Order: sequence, then structure tokens, then C-alpha cells
Amino acid sequence: MSALTATHSVDLQPLHTFGLPARARELRLLANRADLLAFARARQEEQAFLLLGEGSNTVFTNPQVDATVWKVALKGHQYLGCDGVHHHLRVQAGENWHQTVEWTVAMGWGGLENLALIPGCVGASPVQNIGAYGVELKDRVSAVHVFDLDTQLERAFTVDECEFAYRDSVFKHAAQGRYVITAVDFALPVQWQPVLGYGDVARCVGQFGAISPMNVLKAVCAIRTEKLPDPVVLGNSGSFFKNPIVGAAQAKALIEQFPNVVHYPAGLNRVKLAAGWLIDHCGLKGHVLGGVGVYSKQALILVNLGQGQGSELLQLIRYVQAQVKDRFGVLLEPEPNLIQA
Repeated sequence: MSALTATHSVDLQPLHTFGLPARARELRLLANRADLLAFARARQEEQAFLLLGEGSNTVFTNPQVDATVWKVALKGHQYLGCDGVHHHLRVQAGENWHQTVEWTVAMGWGGLENLALIPGCVGASPVQNIGAYGVELKDRVSAVHVFDLDTQLERAFTVDECEFAYRDSVFKHAAQGRYVITAVDFALPVQWQPVLGYGDVARCVGQFGAISPMNVLKAVCAIRTEKLPDPVVLGNSGSFFKNPIVGAAQAKALIEQFPNVVHYPAGLNRVKLAAGWLIDHCGLKGHVLGGVGVYSKQALILVNLGQGQGSELLQLIRYVQAQVKDRFGVLLEPEPNLIQA
């Protein structure tokens, strides 16, 4: 299906991993340049639209989306060569993220293995600057290719131009809405060094043999499978809240009051707190509100228990935020993009 053959009144429930009921005006695919040009024209005509990847970072909380959903379907990946320091790769935006990680490791190029099993597509990864177990996307990206909807030309953002920060980038701010990410270039180190700063990974990797990119990938997959529900079985969007970053003084006061609070350095006079720990120690693990709830095995995950509604999820988000704020003085920010209109 191309941009010229749209599906009307489309069911969005299977197109986002949280699986809440929702319908959109129509669905169009972005699979080639012609589709991108059609998308640019629709935007110029001020037609209401939403851009969607694999729906792992988008949650439709309104049952009726009065817009056209454009789904990224650009496919392909290629090896660009080696400069002696890095292997250089280009992956199209519509490729599945985890399958891409598996491909790189199977080819012998380490560097992305800590990011295994993160749901979503490659094009969404720089928007959120995805990260896990001590590695962030910004550590491995060399460029982000985009289609400029204003000029209808292609260009590439350098790493500096992407303005990467914790779960953040320019694509969530100044560049939001103007560009469609079409591909991502990666620079993976020839001299691979494992990143084992998180205890779970360091403890688990030995079960699979010698330390290697493949065995780190296996360890990360084992850990995530144990902690995180399969969205096919239990609708979810992965980690639902960002780990809050607070000032050193506030962190010191919290650590004095709660010595076991999980925390990590986050730059000069900044400390990152584990949102899952905060939620868990409010007694919210397993908390249910209608058809949604806090996952019983991991408090950082909100889940659709089967018949969840968007209004219930929004109510649950506010409740979790209020409980954490009341006890710890910290406001949690949702990580996925909530579509409420």
C-alpha cells in the first residue's frame, strides 16, 4: 500500500503496543520518496496528521483520532565500510530496532547489544535517544538522515545537531514536525569493549560463556524478558516513566531519608533516580485501576490488562505521579508520546 492507496477508518489498536482501542481517519504508508512528497503536500495543506513507527512509544488515549496516520515503512540496511576505528552502517527508519541489533551482533559488530529488545523502529530511536544498561543511542550514532517537509529535500543531522540528552533530542523540540527521519548512520567500534556497569548484566553474562557482544545481547534479552511483559500478551510501552534527574542537594536529602533509593550520577551536580524504585516504594506494584495497572513484576511498567481504556490510563498516570510526588517530592514524566486528541 502506498500513500496513494489509503485505508480509511483504520483500527489503531494493533498499531500501538499498549493496545488501547482507537480509530483514525485513515492510514497511509511512507515507503519511498513519492510517499514522502505526498506527506509534505498534505502537511502544506494543513491536513491533520500523525507520524507513526511501530507504535511502541506512542499511546492512543483517545478512542477517536481525527487525523491521518502516516506509518513509516522505509526498509533496508547496508554496511558502509570500516575506517579502522569504526564500522559504519546505515539503517532505514522502518526497520525493527531489535532485529537491527541482532543483525549487527551476528555480523560481528559490537556496540548495540546493551540496547537489545527495546521495542520500536530504527527511525524512532534518535527521537527518544533510547538507552539501556549504560549505553545510549548517542554513543553509537554518526548521523541522522531526514526528509525536510518544508523544502522537500533530504539532509543529515550531525550528532551535535541532534542535541541528544537523556531520553531527548532536537526531534522532540525545534525539529519536531518539520522532518521525517528516513535513516540512521551508526559508528560501531572496531575495538569493542563491553559495557557492564549495571550489575544485572555483569552477573548474567557469565551464564552464557565468555564475554562477547553476542553473550551480552543474550544476557540483556534474558533480563528484559524476565522483567518486562511481552506486549503481544500484555499491552505495554516498556518503561513508562523517565528516570527523574534532580539536583545534588535534593538527591542528598532523599538519600539521607531513604538510604536505599537507587540512584546514579548524571553529570555535574545532577543525580538520576530510578523511577521504578520510587513507584515500587509507594506500594504501587500490582496496583489496578479498571482495565489498566502497574505491572506486578516491575513498577516502571504500566500495562493494559486486556480491556483498558485511554481515560483509565490517564487517570492511572496522574495517580502514580501524585503518589510519588507526595512521598518523594519528585514529579515523574511519562516517556511515551500520549495522543489525547
